[in-house]
Amino acid sequence: MDQLNIYNKMDSIFAKKANGTEVNYFIFDEYEIHLNNMPPNSIQEWHKHLTIEESLLVTKGEVSVKWRDDKREYSKKVTKDMIVRVKDSIHTIENITNEWAKFVVFRMVPSGESKRDIIKNDKINIL
Repeated sequence: MDQLNIYNKMDSIFAKKANGTEVNYFIFDEYEIHLNNMPPNSIQEWHKHLTIEESLLVTKGEVSVKWRDDKREYSKKVTKDMIVRVKDSIHTIENITNEWAKFVVFRMVPSGESKRDIIKNDKINIL
């Protein structure tokens, strides 16, 4: 019965960050998923990723995603069901509300080759 795996928070690596964000890390061989609970009025440290691709999906509340270049800083409010692809930006996430925010982060190491056709067509209906 090794065909399917189901995980819960007990299977994750838990960390509480300095800003109070609670994270459950699910780390697999080729990707990572982590669940974030971000407290009200908190902010991550500014950072960027050298190799990984990171995308986040807000599942509750709203956050402000900020990024910057050499000239200026940008900000966008992101709410439930919105997805952010951070690419190689210098970025941070801030919860400027009085409510907890939740988001899922997907992290992978891209190979540089398009896998769109595989992703779009890799399904066989079984009767």
